[in-house]
Amino acid sequence: MTLIDRYLAAVAAQLPAAGRDDVVAELRDDIMSRIEARQEGLGRDLTDDEVEAILREVGHPLEVSARFGSGPQHLIGPELFPWWMFGVKVGLIVLVAITLFSVLIKTISGQDLSQAIGQGFASLFSGAMTLIGVATAAGYIIERQGEKPSFITNWRVRDLGFFEVARLDAEGFNRALGSDAGAPESVRKTQRMSPVARALSSAVAAAVLTAWWAGAILFGGVPLNEWVVVVAGVDYTHAVRETVSLIFWPVVVYGVSRVLFDVFRAANPRAVRLAAVGDIALACARFVFTAWLLLISPLSRALEVGDLRQALERTWDTVQTGFQSGVWSLSGIVVMIMVMSLLEPAGRILISLVRLVTGVDRRLEPSR
Repeated sequence: MTLIDRYLAAVAAQLPAAGRDDVVAELRDDIMSRIEARQEGLGRDLTDDEVEAILREVGHPLEVSARFGSGPQHLIGPELFPWWMFGVKVGLIVLVAITLFSVLIKTISGQDLSQAIGQGFASLFSGAMTLIGVATAAGYIIERQGEKPSFITNWRVRDLGFFEVARLDAEGFNRALGSDAGAPESVRKTQRMSPVARALSSAVAAAVLTAWWAGAILFGGVPLNEWVVVVAGVDYTHAVRETVSLIFWPVVVYGVSRVLFDVFRAANPRAVRLAAVGDIALACARFVFTAWLLLISPLSRALEVGDLRQALERTWDTVQTGFQSGVWSLSGIVVMIMVMSLLEPAGRILISLVRLVTGVDRRLEPSR
């Protein structure tokens, strides 16, 4: 095999089968024309070194095949890159928040702080690499589609509040969440996140939390069902693991339903009554989950909560003792959190019932 044949074979190996022969023939003609012109100028045949020099001028087989290949010559182009960067940034914000929560829970449960932080950093790094890899793979696929997704061009100004979430400074978060109490009312209204933005941010958070619960993402380096939970010298590990085992699949179903509902709500922001029905169903599920955890679950038995009256008394005793002596019972705090968690879905149900009856969602009203 001559140098030219070897060179052309290397180029052909990088080309798709369709049109390969035509490209190789065209390239061979170009190479032979260069060689003949050089031979005519020198008045003799070229040596192998001189032929190789011409082939170097033509270019490396990988570069040459790329010029003849189809599709973009980059993973993610300039049009899609800002979307990739935004998705990665929001995903990292959620990962950091959940990692900090995981470190806090592990520290409260008795694990050494330095060990918890080390595991948190390791899991955060692993999760970040996975997130970036998945985002890059998705961007690579989208980049090579004949038609770009509609969200790149078919966007609305009313939905742009969600993009403020990517700002990491406190001022940006205050504006995104509409909590800048010092600003005039007219300014606060224009800074609130739109219903579409809230739905999308809720979908992202629910997706990450569901993935963590299912074990697809590990925070703290240990699956949830393998956590060791020791609070104030009392081992709650068995109760926690048994509780997780009993509600594992119901929580997965709830998480997936939450994501799908939020996506629907983002795509149909004016479907007030349908959104109200979904809110009521999900709030009822949260209420049942919380009531079960508080009153019936293995964790409830470990915390020695017999009924709702005892839970309320335990909450009051925890608050009263905490303020009087400055000593707060961690198990009492857990009971208090679960009692208070019953109020959120109850309030959500009442608000959603009003929207279901009236068909009006004040969050959709334009700012004045």
